[in-house]
Amino acid sequence: MRIRYSKDLRGMMIFAVILLGLLAGLGALQTSIRSNLKNPFTYSMRLEETDQKNLRSSQDIEDHDGSVRSEDEYTYNVSISKHWLNDPGGPLENYGAQYDNTIENHSDYDIVNWSVVIAVPERNITIDSCWNGEWDYDKQADIITFTPEERIATIGAGESQTFGAVLISNELMDFENVTITGCRYKPITKYFLFWLILIALVAWATAMIAFLMYLYREEVHRKNSDKLNNVISQTMSTFANFIDTKDQYTKGHSTRVSYYAQKIAEKIGMSEEEVRDIGYIGLLHDCGKLAIPGEILNKPGKLTEEEFDIMRSHTTNGERVLTEFTAIDGIIDGVLYHHERYDGKGYMAGLAGKDIPLVARIIGVADALDAMSSDRCYRDHLTREVILSELEKNKGAQFDPEIAQIMIDMIKSGEVFVGDGED
Repeated sequence: MRIRYSKDLRGMMIFAVILLGLLAGLGALQTSIRSNLKNPFTYSMRLEETDQKNLRSSQDIEDHDGSVRSEDEYTYNVSISKHWLNDPGGPLENYGAQYDNTIENHSDYDIVNWSVVIAVPERNITIDSCWNGEWDYDKQADIITFTPEERIATIGAGESQTFGAVLISNELMDFENVTITGCRYKPITKYFLFWLILIALVAWATAMIAFLMYLYREEVHRKNSDKLNNVISQTMSTFANFIDTKDQYTKGHSTRVSYYAQKIAEKIGMSEEEVRDIGYIGLLHDCGKLAIPGEILNKPGKLTEEEFDIMRSHTTNGERVLTEFTAIDGIIDGVLYHHERYDGKGYMAGLAGKDIPLVARIIGVADALDAMSSDRCYRDHLTREVILSELEKNKGAQFDPEIAQIMIDMIKSGEVFVGDGED
C-alpha cells in the first residue's frame, strides 16, 4: 500500500514541477515584456529633400541595453499641406503653415509612450495649434517636442500615426532632424513562446484530469479490493479456526503458521501480494485434517503405522478439497507438499531439494516451528535453545537450509519469539 501511495505522490510531484516550470516560463516572458516598457529607445533620423519631405533613416538605432541596429524600422514623413502669408509687407510679416507628420512603424513591436523631437532651423517659431488629438508640446531653442495624448499614444506594429501642427515662422521651414523616443511593446499573444507554453498548459491540464480520474478509479478499486481481501481473510481465518478446533492441542496453529510463513516471505523479498497469498496458504495448509478422525488427531500416545498413514493423508485430502480453488497461486502446492523433506524422505511424493515448490518449503519450516513451540498431546513445547538447535541440525535434511537460516536469524534477533528458554 505504501508503494502505491508513494507512486501517486511521485506522480503529483512531477505534475507540480511541470506546472511550476510552465508558469515560470510565462512569468519570465511577462517580465521581459515589462522590461521593454521600462527601457525606452531612441531613434534618430535625418530628413532628405523629396517631393513630400520624406524623412529617411540615416542613423543607427540605439537600444536601452546599448545594442545598435541599423534597420529602417521607422520612417518619418513631413509635408506642408497649406501655407499663407501673414501681414504681407508689414512689420509683422511671417508665414503660417500646416505641417503634416506621419510616423510609420515597420517593426514587429508596437511603439508606446512615444514622443517626437524635431530640430527646427530657426528659433523664432510659434506653435499656433495641433490636430489629430490633444498634444503636449514644448519648444526650447531650436527643438520642438511633441507628446501625444493617451488615445494615440500607441503606434501598432505595421501601422502608422499622423498628426499635424500649425507653425508661425519667419519663413517656410525644411526640417532636418527628427528623433523618436518611446518603448517597444509586443502583446504576449504575439510571442511564439506564449503559444508554446499555452499548448503545454492545455496538455498539462488534460493529463492532470486523466491522472486524477486514474487516481479516483484506483481509490475505488483499492477500497473494493480491501473489502474483498477482508472478506477473504476473515473467511479463511474462520475456516482455519474450524480446522484447528478439531485438534484440542493445536488451537491457533494455522494462524501462527500463516504469520511465520509471511515473515519468511518478507525476508526472501516477495512482493506484497505474494506475502499476502502465502499467509492465506498458511491458514489453509492443514484443511485436509477435517477428514482425519478425531481419535487419531488427539491420540496421546504414539500412532500405529496404519494411523500414521491416515494422518499423512491430510495432505492429499487437502488437495482434493481445494482442487477447484484457483484464486491463489500455489495453494495446492502448499497444502500437498508441506511435509516433503529437503533430503527427499518426506511425504507424500518424496520430492527433494528445489523440486519441492518454494511455498511448500516455506510452509514446512513455519509448520515445524509452531509444532516445536506448541504443547502437543504427546509432549510439552520445546525451549528456545532446543528449537534453534533442531533448526540448525535439520538444515539441508528436513528443511531448506536458506529458509531455515532465515528463521534462525529472526528468532535470534527477536523478530520471532518462541519457547521460554535462554541461549
